[in-house]
Amino acid sequence: MARRPAKKKVEPTDPAEHRAVVVGWTHNGLGSSIDLRIQSTVSKQALDDHQIDSHHFLMTHNQALLLAKYLLDATGQALPQRVKPSLWQRFLPKRKK
Repeated sequence: MARRPAKKKVEPTDPAEHRAVVVGWTHNGLGSSIDLRIQSTVSKQALDDHQIDSHHFLMTHNQALLLAKYLLDATGQALPQRVKPSLWQRFLPKRKK
């Protein structure tokens, strides 16, 4: 009778850490989620050679909002305040450019 090979013990591996420069991003709404695709490269040479990595992150709208708030706070910026249109602007038709 033939013996089966012993099962190999699977060692847990640490997640890989990726350090790169963001060169672009896109997003797609998926109902209650957002698919955020971030494009990055590890060096100027890699960018010149068109070696761009894409990573997809699926996040809820709340996670996207928290990320946006964090980035605004980290850069010292704020969203522009909406200016309420005057009474006349609300009733006059909008001009076409």
